[in-house]
Amino acid sequence: MVEVKAIILAAGKGVRMESDMPKVLFEANFLPLLWYPLEAARRAGVSDIVAVVGAGRELVEKTFGGQGIRFVAQEPQLGTGHAVMCAREALAGFGGYVLVLCGDAPLIREATLARLCAHTASAGAACTVLTSILDEPEGYGRIIRGEEGVRAIVEDREATAAEKAVKEVNSGTYCFRWKDLDAVLDRISSANSQGEFYLTDAIGLLIADGKRVDALVCETPDEALGVNSRAQLAAVSKALRLRVIDRWMAEGVTVVDPESAFIDPRAEIGVDTVINPFVVIEGPVKIGARCRIGPFTHVRGGASLADEVVLGNFVEVKQSRIGRGSRAKHFSFVGDAEVAADVNIAAGVITANSDGKKLYATEIGDGASVGAGTIFVAPCRMDAGSATGAGAVVTRNKTVGRGETWVGVPARKLDKGGRKNG
Repeated sequence: MVEVKAIILAAGKGVRMESDMPKVLFEANFLPLLWYPLEAARRAGVSDIVAVVGAGRELVEKTFGGQGIRFVAQEPQLGTGHAVMCAREALAGFGGYVLVLCGDAPLIREATLARLCAHTASAGAACTVLTSILDEPEGYGRIIRGEEGVRAIVEDREATAAEKAVKEVNSGTYCFRWKDLDAVLDRISSANSQGEFYLTDAIGLLIADGKRVDALVCETPDEALGVNSRAQLAAVSKALRLRVIDRWMAEGVTVVDPESAFIDPRAEIGVDTVINPFVVIEGPVKIGARCRIGPFTHVRGGASLADEVVLGNFVEVKQSRIGRGSRAKHFSFVGDAEVAADVNIAAGVITANSDGKKLYATEIGDGASVGAGTIFVAPCRMDAGSATGAGAVVTRNKTVGRGETWVGVPARKLDKGGRKNG
């Protein structure tokens, strides 16, 4: 297997986004744009990744720091060729292949990157350009093929009428043999209307030097799509969302209405679980088998649901663990809670998990029955087999004992005669 490293171009400001935030930090389907090419590269087997950062670099480095990425600065931002020049020192002495990826192109797949690297190595090419066939190629550089590989990449604004008719376009993703690319970087010129150094000019230099440059077409055209506006952000976010949903349906999860469900790509879902309309599953959530979720339910944070859990209408679960067969069917908030097995949470239950400064846990034992409208002022707990009456307020540091029933505001234990004790 060939040795591959990656350079991800993540320095752009994104002027058309009309924002001071770095473009690669805009979120698509819950995650920053930059997360997706990073994850695709890792899954394709690339462990050494260099991110070229510029606009808002401190925020980008803070967001992705500690994830095994090396950052290099591009100041000022003088084009894609200049960005690769900035990564030179990080790749000094490297003798393998380098993937060049766009930090604002989140639809790239790991299988495509693996195929791109394998093709470049097996073909003995100095570079392989990842391309896409678009019905409406306006704005993209056109791939002009010759008898043996790519003859030229022509920018849209410079293309002739015949070249504009070409539907194969440059995706901005490449695999280079690093020693060949490094050898031509200093010959790239900024003598153009933008005064920038373009990476596509390096490809032209490789071709002029008699090096082989190939083009490999994406299996799905949308992999070439980048984000330059909020409208494009919405489009790629939808594509990413539907991709995740398609994956889970293929693995045995029922998604009743894919158009209205939102599932984080980091989530895990068990077989035969049913996701009803207007459900939001956000973050590294774990959902077991044969669960039913929603409609209009939000599961987020590090929530973990065991098998056969039922969450009904308008329920929010945050950073909580819910045991097998437990149920919360109507209008409840379960936050920072440990809920055991076979617990029934009636309508309107709230775990009041914060005092405005700190978060506190609620614990509910096996087989407990939580009455409608119960409020838990955490930290507090219910032992196994206990119950609360409708509207009970269990205050801080209280424990509803095993087999006991508590009612009232504040909640107190009922004695055997039905009177509140205390």
